[in-house]
Amino acid sequence: MTNAATQPGLSFAPGASGMPSGTGGLSGMGAMGAPTPAPIHDIVGPLPFFSGPIWLIVLIFVLVALAGGAFWWFAGRKKERKLTPRESALRDLERLRSNLTGGTDHEFGAGVSDVLRRFLGEALGLAAPRQTTEEFLESLQGSLRFLPAEQEALASFLHQSDFLKYARGEATPEQREALIVAAESFVRSGEAKESGEVKNAKGEGESSPKEAA
Repeated sequence: MTNAATQPGLSFAPGASGMPSGTGGLSGMGAMGAPTPAPIHDIVGPLPFFSGPIWLIVLIFVLVALAGGAFWWFAGRKKERKLTPRESALRDLERLRSNLTGGTDHEFGAGVSDVLRRFLGEALGLAAPRQTTEEFLESLQGSLRFLPAEQEALASFLHQSDFLKYARGEATPEQREALIVAAESFVRSGEAKESGEVKNAKGEGESSPKEAA
């Protein structure tokens, strides 16, 4: 009977791993079958919010600022109160006064006449902007809108301004100022009438203490 320890091809002598040398193949398989741990990567810092060039960031900032400024500018213009015909006429007459010696007499006569005619058309609904002086004065005959003295003063104003517009007349700074004052008096006369009507309406609606008693 042959001893198994002496059989060829098999050896039970302890190897380097403390196991029989005959099991060296099994030892290698056990090492290869063990799970491999995952590699540990370095921690990456926070990524930048915008990685574009600096000039592009500055350009976007400028465009946003300009858009915001334009929005507030347009919003402010919408809030502006529209001028009444009287306020607009007084403003334009004051502009003529500020440049009393500038421009030609023809330009001044046309300018001061246009201001008053536009006011009569917008505020009173008259056809003064579309009519000649004679046509307009004829339309006022028998009208109760203006007193006779007011009609005469209006006729004088229109004839003097026509003299500068069409006859190439001349006017001194004092004469220009007189035309501006005459135009302002017509513009403000309606304001005085309206305020008087408002006061009368309030007085009619209120009773005096004696009447109430």
